[in-house]
Amino acid sequence: MKYLALIIFTILLLSGLEAKAEDGKDVFESLRCGICHKVDTGKTSPSLMEIAQAYKGKESQLMSYFQGESEPVVKPEKGEMMKRYIEKTKALPDGERKSLADFILNHLD
Repeated sequence: MKYLALIIFTILLLSGLEAKAEDGKDVFESLRCGICHKVDTGKTSPSLMEIAQAYKGKESQLMSYFQGESEPVVKPEKGEMMKRYIEKTKALPDGERKSLADFILNHLD
């Protein structure tokens, strides 16, 4: 009986922590990424759809970029502009960084 109570408590605790974690859209909005990156238009900055297409099947490469460990795949000539924002993504907890990547990658047409 003790073990069952412990298992139930653990499940409830973990599900509560998961519910508190920000989803990718929240992270995207809190970092104000949408100021430059729109869903389907990218005049000066790549759109979410362009980014998702470029990183399709390459989630680890996008995560590496968010950690400041690789160069951008989309519009690399604009990479210098993104450096101060990449400092913000580097500072995110791993779960939030992954949620952000998942949010972006879900914008394929």
